[in-house]
Amino acid sequence: MCAPVIISQRNYSWTACHTDRRWTTPCSGAVGQALGSGEPMRPDLPASSRAIAIDVLVHGAQSRAQLAKKTGLSAPTLTRLVRPLLDAGVLVESESVRTTGRGRSSVLLDVVADDHRYVGVKLTRESIYAVLTNLRAEVLASETLPEPSLDVPDVVSCVAGVVSRMEDRAGRPVRGVGVTVGGRVDKGETVADSPFLDWHEVPFRTLLAEQVDAPLFLANDVVGLTMAQQWFGYGRTYPDFALLTVGAGVGYGLVINHELVPTLVSPIGHLPVDPHGPLCPAGHRGCMTAFVTSGAMANTVSLAHGRLTTYDEVLELAEAGDPAAARVVAEAAHAVGRATAAITSLTGVDRIILSGEGVRLVEIAPDSLRAGRVEYADEQVSVLDPVIRPMDFLEWARGAAVVAIKASFP
Repeated sequence: MCAPVIISQRNYSWTACHTDRRWTTPCSGAVGQALGSGEPMRPDLPASSRAIAIDVLVHGAQSRAQLAKKTGLSAPTLTRLVRPLLDAGVLVESESVRTTGRGRSSVLLDVVADDHRYVGVKLTRESIYAVLTNLRAEVLASETLPEPSLDVPDVVSCVAGVVSRMEDRAGRPVRGVGVTVGGRVDKGETVADSPFLDWHEVPFRTLLAEQVDAPLFLANDVVGLTMAQQWFGYGRTYPDFALLTVGAGVGYGLVINHELVPTLVSPIGHLPVDPHGPLCPAGHRGCMTAFVTSGAMANTVSLAHGRLTTYDEVLELAEAGDPAAARVVAEAAHAVGRATAAITSLTGVDRIILSGEGVRLVEIAPDSLRAGRVEYADEQVSVLDPVIRPMDFLEWARGAAVVAIKASFP
């Protein structure tokens, strides 16, 4: 029986401001391929028109004059690019705003976010998290339910059920459904390897499509969370940023010049931190998995105390001054700092978001995080401190909805 245990109604809103003039189109190249083949309906729009629509979606209602200034386009050119967006209903003319001086009021262009509905689903080993959102990924409803089992048919049935319930609550057609999992996803179709679900080469999108009519998109969960930060979160005000997540695993997302860069799971999870450190399950000594994952940290403190401890208890013990727990947390925070330094060194991106269900460890040991971050930094290079953004699993589900939004808009 796959009955929901938590149901809530929530509304979120975000504001935006951004003046960067570089323009991109959605789901290009390998990233677009990675989102799957849900084949949403799209109007036949020029790439430049799509870019304008995305800017309005992400950064809010704007006048033609504002868009012309931002893009460097002439007023006639901008009008020509906007016209097919208005004809297709992608953009609408909203209220007028009075411009400075004695000029006439300026009509704003906007999307009608509440005319669209999307569903996002995040799978974990223990639970399924689902959200219903509008076009701007504002959460309208959410649901959390236990995994019935890790058997693929059971999970498919349970996900189809929660999607159906979200569709019933949507009040209008659902434009797309995004599903994300921890692990490697191939071509948006197959869960090639998920250690958290014990799945290997599972054609999950195809199986789920047999029970769900809406366009479906399957992606890695960190990819979805990175997309959510890129369009509707902290990252939308910056052309370049990286996302590093810690918890049951270690995840890494990268955006450069507004483009999501495909990243693999293993390199950051097994990034070497200390050649004399503990072993991870794959046999690597002193890698990120051995130092910072919640299971590894709990196991180390359990051995020190001679009894079983949970990850949350490790953090509580560390805050209370327990020597063993405090050292484990400090070493983990230092390892996270080193990983952020490696990301900056290899990509040139020094604006890094830290998140994941285990991110509280760096809040407990900020000095250790900073020490790892600057340990090998060039004194002449300014190193920004990472931004810490705790996010629960419903926020990861929202990331899954953004996977569908990015794949289908405009």
